[in-house]
Amino acid sequence: MHQGIRRSNCLDIWTVENNDIIKKWKLSERIQEVTLRRHDTRKRYYSEILRLLQKIQGVPSVPAGILLELTVLYNTLLFAISVSEFTETGVLLTQGIVRALESLGCQAPSSKPIVLWHTALQTFTDTDHLTHLHQLLCAQWALWLCTGQLENFLDLLSDAQEEATSPSGDLLAVIRDVGFYIEENPTLSVAMAPRELKELAHICTVTTKGIRRMEEGKDSEALLAFQEAVSQPAPRTLLAQLHTLTGICLAKLGRPQSAIQCYRKAMEVDFSCQSSLYQSSLLFRQQGNVQAEMEALGLLHAVVTSPVCRQASSSQAPLLSADSLLQSQAFSCILATPSPPVVQHALAQQCLNSERIPEAVEHYLDLLASLQADGKPLMNMSGSPALPRIPEIYLEAAFVMLKAKRYCDAVAICEEVVNKTVDLVPERLELGIPIEEDQRPGSTTMPATVSGRNKEIMEQRLNYVLWAGASYLLQGQAYGYMKDNTEAVTSLTRSINLLVKVHIKHKDWQCRDAGDWEAAGLKVQTLQRMKGLVLASRGVSFLHNGKQKEALCDFQLSLQTYPGVEHTELWLIEALWQLGRKEEGMAHWRRRTQGSTKRPTPVENTPRGLPLYLQSCLQDGISVEPEGLKKKMEDLIHSRGVLT
Repeated sequence: MHQGIRRSNCLDIWTVENNDIIKKWKLSERIQEVTLRRHDTRKRYYSEILRLLQKIQGVPSVPAGILLELTVLYNTLLFAISVSEFTETGVLLTQGIVRALESLGCQAPSSKPIVLWHTALQTFTDTDHLTHLHQLLCAQWALWLCTGQLENFLDLLSDAQEEATSPSGDLLAVIRDVGFYIEENPTLSVAMAPRELKELAHICTVTTKGIRRMEEGKDSEALLAFQEAVSQPAPRTLLAQLHTLTGICLAKLGRPQSAIQCYRKAMEVDFSCQSSLYQSSLLFRQQGNVQAEMEALGLLHAVVTSPVCRQASSSQAPLLSADSLLQSQAFSCILATPSPPVVQHALAQQCLNSERIPEAVEHYLDLLASLQADGKPLMNMSGSPALPRIPEIYLEAAFVMLKAKRYCDAVAICEEVVNKTVDLVPERLELGIPIEEDQRPGSTTMPATVSGRNKEIMEQRLNYVLWAGASYLLQGQAYGYMKDNTEAVTSLTRSINLLVKVHIKHKDWQCRDAGDWEAAGLKVQTLQRMKGLVLASRGVSFLHNGKQKEALCDFQLSLQTYPGVEHTELWLIEALWQLGRKEEGMAHWRRRTQGSTKRPTPVENTPRGLPLYLQSCLQDGISVEPEGLKKKMEDLIHSRGVLT
């Protein structure tokens, strides 16, 4: 009798202790705002509830205390899963089921989870015991979801329920047949209502099926799974993600308008659903709807940078969420959204492409400010694959300043790049085509690790040349726009002096066909284009300074380096005209007008892969056709009686 009283007192004390731990944890969650601190808090309460469980399990298991022990075990499992202690969760579950069986005098037949569960579900027939046992089963379900072992749960359900006999093994059919006794005990507090956990595990199970079907390329089956999941009770964030996944499937199946409707539903459910905005922007880009794409990117940037959205995403998080149960890498990748700098860069580029120059300027200035605020050095080579290297972003910003006629700003931005790169330019750099490891005559191929490292070093050195050379090029053009042709010539000459440090092997690749340009490699194409552009730009400055001979030489060298550029040819003709060599100018004019379709046109064949600032400079840097050149040439040709 005395031992019974002592045990009863212990059960009362442990019940109060369990309820106090859950109460204190829920209070701390409401005032916790930082995700990292929330994780630390959960680890602390996990330790507390685990100590309580260990005290309970320190005495022999008896029927009178099994309901309390199963509840404390349930709470302990939820905290363990929330802090990713998956191995310990499995051990605690096994121990808990074994003790539950021992309380009824049953011997556990095996330590394998599925065997234990079969035995426990057949042994416990009382409703109260089944209710608490089913709580643990929900925790087991969540654990198998987190660890990618969902098939174990499906096998358990198929074997345990006689009516769930689906020869096809259809997941949805099995899940629909799940029936649990999961009514809560008002005297025992739990960290998460079992019914809530069951609904979350249910919808995450169906979602997992959809994700797997997407990985297999079965988008129609994935669509059915996501549509089934959308019809189930779900947290707001997950429901928005499901609408987004449904839209992605519809877009892949060639139903863009239906996809857009799903993305809109996602935003209606959760205004901070970044993935729906991002997927909308991608779909609008595929459709060529630039205005809609920019609107989606603008909203996405506002969301990812909004303090309100960040606070909303970091608060009101349940102990177990869809994110914690859906730990599939595919799920994260499909719904991944770019970082704020990537979004702003895409928005800035679209503004530039749409000739919305003032907006592009603001976006680029904000982007540079955010990169500086992040403490990233200008030469930091790490970052998102979707974002260009930081020096290239600076060069794009400088070019936008030229477009906006903010020439002093362009010079200042380029000076930042020059200061960080010019000292890193090698005295001489020899390149093969494509860029590859240098091999001595008669040598065999170098090991892959060595050759890969050599290639990486060579490409990086070439990057230094290109970045510094482009900086001086843009500075020279800025000075040219400001009518300071002396400074323009100085900057452009510095660019040329850097670019000629690169020597290319197998020079016979030039001036052949488009395939040769592809074989040359993008970096080499960029180098050659930049050389041609710098020489042509300096030629224009020489011409404005009255140095026609020097200008003519630069125009000729430019066309040798990168042939087929129409504006360079026009300037060359103008230089010949000013030198009084009108016959030569007329001959060039006739060749240009009569044989333009037969000449190599690398400018037209390979513009898209080259840097943005270099592509556009070909039009803007030297695009002013000499005034009256066409009329002068036509008058000369007609006066000589030459047919055009």
